[in-house]
Amino acid sequence: MQNLNDYYYFVQVVKYQGFSKVSENLGITKSKLSRRISELETRLGVRLIQRNTRKFVVTEIGQQFYEHCLKILADVNQAENFIQSTVSNEPSGQIRISCPVALVNMPVGAMVADFMQQYPDVQIHLLASNRRVDLIEEGIDLALRVRSTPLEDSELIVRELDAWEHVLVASPQLFERYPIPQKLEDLTTLPSIGFEHPKPVWLMQKSGETDIFHDIEYSPKLRTDNFIAIKAAVLKGVGIASLPKVYAKEELNQGTLVEVMPDWHLPKGVIYVVYTSRLGMLPAVRTLLEYLIEQFKKLDIHQIRKMQRMP
Repeated sequence: MQNLNDYYYFVQVVKYQGFSKVSENLGITKSKLSRRISELETRLGVRLIQRNTRKFVVTEIGQQFYEHCLKILADVNQAENFIQSTVSNEPSGQIRISCPVALVNMPVGAMVADFMQQYPDVQIHLLASNRRVDLIEEGIDLALRVRSTPLEDSELIVRELDAWEHVLVASPQLFERYPIPQKLEDLTTLPSIGFEHPKPVWLMQKSGETDIFHDIEYSPKLRTDNFIAIKAAVLKGVGIASLPKVYAKEELNQGTLVEVMPDWHLPKGVIYVVYTSRLGMLPAVRTLLEYLIEQFKKLDIHQIRKMQRMP
């Protein structure tokens, strides 16, 4: 029977690219750590790491073995979580959830905090990232995604949570320096703010039209993956930007922001939660999934404004 500790030691050594940091973190000597890796290599009959006093290089087969070890250790952790959740009346164990940065800021971060307050035996790893994660490869239980078009077909289970209207907004002070746009082409003459994207485009639809969108390419002066930063820059007159209306509703009512070309509309951003399957889903994950679905159903403007003011 293989010693899973050796797999764990190997993963840590590769992760930190050496023995010193792992020795410090785990409280074992570098010599013992090196010996365990050497014994693992001897048992496998391959060289996993090329190492001497000057260099540390993971071999090609060592890198492939590392990927397998990650999956093995994740499966072991999931098995232990399953037992904990099964024998307990309360949801417990670890959940890994991925979510776009803007949704973590509001409202998912607050939802997760409330959930953990209700279920103290649950540990959650909340990955705030706009990167499209691979649920299977990265061991993600639930992933939230935002799209203006339906998610493409896949083997994943997809549930729609909500749809947020987007508006093109600007500060009135911006139009002290630039003319107010009268037609779509005028938008390209204004400084803009947007998400990091190789080819930023606004999809604009005329009021009353259906299924007809016009592509407006723009070159952002500021690129960021954070709606809070975008809104702050718009308020300072840096440029125009697309924001979820719930983010800008108060400022629009106060007049500190104005809607640009209100006769034209942007597609709604649809929020989805995706997961691999309900079959074999841990009780804690199922409870969190159902909790998120219910919370998004109850979400309203007043709750969102409260979340925006949270420290």
